[in-house]
Amino acid sequence: MEENPYVIIGALIHNDKNKIFLATSHKWDHKWVVPGGHLDYGEKLFDCVKREVKEETNLDVTDIELIEVQESIFPVEYNKKKHMIFLNYICKAVNDDVQLNRELQEFKWVSPEALKLDLNSSTRQFIKTFIEKKAKMK
Repeated sequence: MEENPYVIIGALIHNDKNKIFLATSHKWDHKWVVPGGHLDYGEKLFDCVKREVKEETNLDVTDIELIEVQESIFPVEYNKKKHMIFLNYICKAVNDDVQLNRELQEFKWVSPEALKLDLNSSTRQFIKTFIEKKAKMK
């Protein structure tokens, strides 16, 4: 059986207090991750960001911007053998009424520069890119 890479969006959500949203996921060995998921056939990318964030967190987001592309081939932290192409977006939370779905177990709003959490490797790189982009904007 032939397998194709999966297109996955990642959403690094920030709020007005300069905090970012992270959650633990059983799919990623209970490590801290950003919300996200697969792009549906025929779905626009920004629509996918909004849908995945809403499904997983109940948050609405705005100011969506692509900041990096990552490739992850059979990551050891993931519960299945997959080849994933991550399109990683930053976005701003419109509301703060978090309600996690079954994919995420625990959440925190944290300062990206003071992270001491057990992140999966792709999330760690995503946050590093976010911090670098923020520094260039100052």
